[in-house]
Amino acid sequence: MIQFNQATSADYLPLKSLWKVVFDEKEPFLELFFNERIFFEHIFVARQGDTILAALHALPSFYHYQGESYPCSYIVGAATVEEYRGQGIMGGLLEKTIGSYTHPVVLFPAVRPYYVKRGFFTTSNLLNFPLTHPIEGQAASIPFDNFHLHRIYLEATKERGALERDELAWQFLLMGYAAVATEKSYALLLGDKAVEAMAINEEGAKELLILLYQRGVKTIQVLKNSPFLPLLLESEVTYIPMGMSSSETMDGVYIAEQY
Repeated sequence: MIQFNQATSADYLPLKSLWKVVFDEKEPFLELFFNERIFFEHIFVARQGDTILAALHALPSFYHYQGESYPCSYIVGAATVEEYRGQGIMGGLLEKTIGSYTHPVVLFPAVRPYYVKRGFFTTSNLLNFPLTHPIEGQAASIPFDNFHLHRIYLEATKERGALERDELAWQFLLMGYAAVATEKSYALLLGDKAVEAMAINEEGAKELLILLYQRGVKTIQVLKNSPFLPLLLESEVTYIPMGMSSSETMDGVYIAEQY
């Protein structure tokens, strides 16, 4: 009989092993996550006897909206042992998790239709533009730290809201993405794509676009209310769905992949 319950400290090694096998994670990330992001009371597991068949981490988190901060739980590491997939185990685990909280449960989906069937909805989209029209001018990137990026992130997302990021969340992001910044803007880069670009005004947006053109970046993803838009509207736009929530109170809130 399969039981759904919360993890304990005795589950540390099986949980780490499950994550490593399912996600083929690089060792530096794995060590940092399992040293710094372990909250056993917020890890939900499906067990058969003493064996963990599936698990997910519902990280305690917050999102901001119009100057206020609200609690949520952010699901990462949702994984099922290969031979037990397709049996409804993860669906039961999600139901257990959502029922354990009175606040929204959010995630960044690997398979979006799976979560739609379980009551999650996409809270926001990014606008994806090709960078095909160089902008004249000069700009220089600056040295930055996580606090600088975070200040821009908060200002750029204050109108519609966003999932909050602590120092460790920024550290994880910069393990997976390159970054470039000006005083008033930044972009997270994956190859020739700016997968997240934030600016607090049009001046910052223009400076960042100049830098991205210089670096050979081909596409940029920005918020709907972004100061980049006046500089990009001549280009064809596509929409990139972002994170999902169990509660429609989070409609419009920006949720990206993070840990």
